[in-house]
Amino acid sequence: MKQLIIILTFTALLLGCKKDLTNTVMRQGPAPVVTLSASPLTLSEASAKDTVETIQWNAADYGFSAAVGYTVEIAKAGTNFAAPKQVSNGSATILKYVGSNLNEAAISLGIAPGTTGQLDIRVRYSVSDSVFSYTDKKTLQLTTYVVSLPALLVQGGNGWTTPSARTNGYLLTSVNYDGKYEGYLNLPNADGWGGDAFKLISTTDGKSYGWGTSSTTMSAGGGNLWLTPSPAYMKVNADINALTINYTAVKFYISGDNNGWSTSSTPMTYDATSKTWVANNVSFTAGNAFVFTSNGSYDISYKVNNDGKLTYAGPPGWAGKNIPVSTTGTYKVTLDLSGGDGNYKYKIE
Repeated sequence: MKQLIIILTFTALLLGCKKDLTNTVMRQGPAPVVTLSASPLTLSEASAKDTVETIQWNAADYGFSAAVGYTVEIAKAGTNFAAPKQVSNGSATILKYVGSNLNEAAISLGIAPGTTGQLDIRVRYSVSDSVFSYTDKKTLQLTTYVVSLPALLVQGGNGWTTPSARTNGYLLTSVNYDGKYEGYLNLPNADGWGGDAFKLISTTDGKSYGWGTSSTTMSAGGGNLWLTPSPAYMKVNADINALTINYTAVKFYISGDNNGWSTSSTPMTYDATSKTWVANNVSFTAGNAFVFTSNGSYDISYKVNNDGKLTYAGPPGWAGKNIPVSTTGTYKVTLDLSGGDGNYKYKIE
């Protein structure tokens, strides 16, 4: 009898608990809709500190009270968000951009300074790492403005005197604002120890970068860097995130229709005063084309892009088009790499 009472009581408790259970079922409502405050948009230095674009969307609905997180993804239009810029926005459903930040983001995503392009924008919304969705994309058309690219300025050590202000020929620039800097330095071996001593100073935060653990590594606040062989004109690449520095001594040549595309028969001469490479008395026939090559190969070479601007043409992309010459004549050809990556130029005169 006792056993029967216990069983009946337990059954009653189970039934009572069942009545109190509330089933929480996750259902996903319509995706939030993203709106942009302005498109097309022309950015300028005058509005660099102003809010120029507001990205907004309504809250996601999962059918119950949930802590939803939002991440705004921005990519160059047509790339299918292959490598987007991601901005974690917490639970907020609005993101405001000031002009300078949006200009920097657009340039880093591939819209060159002073040009018009399009960005695709979408929002990733989630309740966990494994439960997430995306809104439909919106496209923002905007025109960027030209700014002084972030740079690492050369500060010469010992006997090598360098300018105190930002000066072409003494800087590396970061064309994508990503901590990777490139430029060309003429190292005259003024120190006489088989190399020139210098440090790199960031224009962004004033940090100094010097010697790491070897000639290809850097450290913040380290001693002088030494690049060899010297004297030499160097292509220098520095990465302040990876704290690496790499360099290649180069000599430039003109390779084109005029010389059977030889990579050695038309050398250029470096002019330390103008900080340019020059070839005089170069004969071209109308319709000829040429490329700037170096060291007997195309590994470090320059052509032009669709806008006619000088662009790197070596591996891995092998980009660009041969540089055209429209009129028969004898020319002075100048290659100017002193302004750092993104500011390379040439002249035919």
